[in-house]
Amino acid sequence: MLTRVRAAVLAGAGLTLAACSSVHPGSAAVVDGQTISMRTLDTTAEAYCTLTAASAQQQGVTSLSGSQVRRQAIVGLVSVVVARDLADAAGVQVARRSYELTGAQRDELAAEFPDADVDELSRAIEDSREVSAIAVALAAQQTGEQPSEDNEAQLAELGQTTITEAFEGHDVTFAPRFGLDPSAGLRAESGSISVSAEPEASADQELPATQRCS
Repeated sequence: MLTRVRAAVLAGAGLTLAACSSVHPGSAAVVDGQTISMRTLDTTAEAYCTLTAASAQQQGVTSLSGSQVRRQAIVGLVSVVVARDLADAAGVQVARRSYELTGAQRDELAAEFPDADVDELSRAIEDSREVSAIAVALAAQQTGEQPSEDNEAQLAELGQTTITEAFEGHDVTFAPRFGLDPSAGLRAESGSISVSAEPEASADQELPATQRCS
């Protein structure tokens, strides 16, 4: 179960983040005037770190970039806000049981990660699963296709593209420290705004050990 759970987290974090202008001090991002605080990002990034580090170790990867994990976490947090707004606007509803973890799954998380905050781990997983469920539902509405095992992956990809493309229309802004362009890629070193590799490395060193993923 956890392998599928971790995959859902990583898939949700793969959505891109659009941004412009500036954010308020202490904010990690702002979506349509709704602030996502640095404190919220910190707890979410720690959950992402726990889950992705465990998955990476299974694949033989011994360390992960804390800065990259935090970028994935803020993308995930913004994606939830945008996806829910799109679902409301489209009249799309997804059943809570399609993304909420069961008691048994939470117990398994607690057993595998005894030192982690199970509530935060569960929230990160459920947010990602909710975004995926909304993506499938949106794509099903757009195409008129009924979701099935054969087309669910394609619908999820189409729906996630719809969510990504909606970022620009949701007045998303994020803190410059993340160094992300409107497509959630690192800003180029040439051009009007640049982010060098050295500040990213320094940012990693400032993080608590639990958020360095190394």
